[in-house]
Amino acid sequence: MEHDKKYLELLLVFGEILVAIIIIVTVIVSSFQTLIMISGMIKIAYPNKSDILELIDMAILLLLALDLLRTVIVGIAERQIPVKNIIEAAMIVIVREMIVNTLMNGSPLYLIYLSISFLMISLAFIFISKFIKD
Repeated sequence: MEHDKKYLELLLVFGEILVAIIIIVTVIVSSFQTLIMISGMIKIAYPNKSDILELIDMAILLLLALDLLRTVIVGIAERQIPVKNIIEAAMIVIVREMIVNTLMNGSPLYLIYLSISFLMISLAFIFISKFIKD
């Protein structure tokens, strides 16, 4: 029984390291893609709205990937899942969707749904911060 538990823990750590490597590769590729996008926008004429929106979207995704990488690394080091960090990542995803939806002149109803989702996740974050000790 003890041997099986060690094997499962080793398998879990291997999986977490694999996820961390995938996120690192994604961050590196996204960083280069963002730099290429910025260098393409540097010209005499003003960039159009879709180029700026794509740059903002890529920057927020890059921040999200870095936050997830931090979460995985902390999870590996502390041998537990940091729930607060996962909730923070969910908040970033919702804010990203709000920005993209607003700039793309999307549906107001969808923006209301996103606002309600953000409010609920914020309440969960407050609850976790107040009642769960780190």
